[in-house]
Amino acid sequence: MLFFVSFSRAFAGEATVDDILKSLSNENNACQIQKGYASWYGLSDSLMQTANGNVYNSDEIFAASKTLPFGSKVLVKNLYNGKELFVKIVDRGPYVKGRILDLSRGAAKELGMINAGVVPIKIYTLGCEYALNKLKDMNFYSDSTVASTASNSTSQN
Repeated sequence: MLFFVSFSRAFAGEATVDDILKSLSNENNACQIQKGYASWYGLSDSLMQTANGNVYNSDEIFAASKTLPFGSKVLVKNLYNGKELFVKIVDRGPYVKGRILDLSRGAAKELGMINAGVVPIKIYTLGCEYALNKLKDMNFYSDSTVASTASNSTSQN
């Protein structure tokens, strides 16, 4: 099982799973599960300044949330096709009723939702056992080459 991850030093293969799990003791470990709809934003290869002040390429993996703190890492599950992806919260939004997450174009592509535009999702924070188990299953790379994209899970979580 492989995940596409490029949004932080720890998730880019420069840290081990144990390092990441230890760092969770410094974060809010409460499990939060949200269910709702996600949309995506950003034109291909466009640069955008996000609410946290950083500039990102829309083809990178990140997301916007109205409620989750900047820097939060969450597991997003597309409930239409079962694809999952870890994303980092770097922006605010969406501001459309019923939507709980706005994904970058890159994240939307990995989750298989570009054509649909809006899909039902479930979000797990890293304090959730389900997300931690997925994190433990991740493959880490010592170089910057990323081998694969979102996993396609068949479980009903």
